[in-house]
Amino acid sequence: MRKISIFVILLAVVLAGPARPSEPPQPSLPDNIKSIVIHNCSVSGCHQGRYPAGSLNLEPNKFISSVLNAASLGAPGKKIIDTAAPEKSYLLSKIKGEPGIVGARMPAGRDPLSADQIKAFEAWITGLKDESSRTGGNGGGGNGHNLQAGKEPPAASRKPAFDIPAFWGTRIVNLPTAETIDRGRFLFRISHRFVPAVSSGWDGFYGLDGPAFILPSFGYGITDKLMVSVGRSNFNKEWEFSAGYRMFEPARDSNLRLSGALHAGVSLVGQDKPADAEWSGRFRFSALFSLSWQVTDRISLLAVPGFASNTNYWQPDSEGTFSFGLGGRALVFDDVSVIAEWVPVLAGYKDYINGWGLGVEKKIGGHVFQVFITNCYGLTAAQYLVGGDLGRFKTGLFDKFRLGFNIFRIL
Repeated sequence: MRKISIFVILLAVVLAGPARPSEPPQPSLPDNIKSIVIHNCSVSGCHQGRYPAGSLNLEPNKFISSVLNAASLGAPGKKIIDTAAPEKSYLLSKIKGEPGIVGARMPAGRDPLSADQIKAFEAWITGLKDESSRTGGNGGGGNGHNLQAGKEPPAASRKPAFDIPAFWGTRIVNLPTAETIDRGRFLFRISHRFVPAVSSGWDGFYGLDGPAFILPSFGYGITDKLMVSVGRSNFNKEWEFSAGYRMFEPARDSNLRLSGALHAGVSLVGQDKPADAEWSGRFRFSALFSLSWQVTDRISLLAVPGFASNTNYWQPDSEGTFSFGLGGRALVFDDVSVIAEWVPVLAGYKDYINGWGLGVEKKIGGHVFQVFITNCYGLTAAQYLVGGDLGRFKTGLFDKFRLGFNIFRIL
């Protein structure tokens, strides 16, 4: 029995392996620095979320691991925070607006930090060097960065390529993209379609004087992958309740950048249906799958097979619609893109002609603006999957499309 006990003890020692040194303490983010970061850096459309500006996430819980001894992508050879030489930290140069920085002074598009706020940053960064000395050069840092002076930290894992999403908005004109909002974020969207064609000319201000269909909607991120939304279109007085779930996305270092999201919704038509006033005939269901491919950092493609029921709402025996939408985005500048979509109907009810849209997209902070021409006036899935009403006759070019726009705001 004694031999067995000794054997068990020896086996436990072998399986446990050599004693591991305790993890060095990581530097913390003081409350005053955290407050500055929250109100000036990790704001919507800046250093926040899955695709932060410059591929640099400065949310408080990720700040340390993002900046401590990490190489700057904008200024090669410099570190964002250099604990060995705090005065050389590129972050200080950016918030001070010193000559030689790449891009605008931080925080971009906002008032510069006050002298007291900059002094607080300098004091904290200097303290990191002092902490390194007290801990024997191994004060610890995010992702295991070594604070010891003279030792080069591992290269930053951030990459300059593909540091933006395949699509800025959750839609290209009408088609849903594979993008969702982060957990706890709100999305406000306004979709607007002028009814008259551009051919209405100057007297009708090229369609802008005419009536319009509009859909305001609100979305919320339940998780980083799941979002829900509700909206109402004044066309048919239709309410749409939907959910989007991002099923997969590529790793940051993946060469094949495919993303997929499933969208499901139910809508309720408030407009009375003359032939059938029963409530059961007012519901419409939809299901779409968005597959996006980010070919390069500037070119993205989108495929969206979809189905919606009860699309021929005004007929006694309404039918559904199967479609296969195609879309794409091409970045012209860093925040300006050309967007396009085509939504051919494969089976079921179809309006006069397949739907399409072509326009320009502009991103400003947490806003995304889209202005386009389209032959479709539909706004909910059951409305736009069936196609458009313009261009069915051999008329002039300007009889074939109307103006429209989308506005997205993430909070």
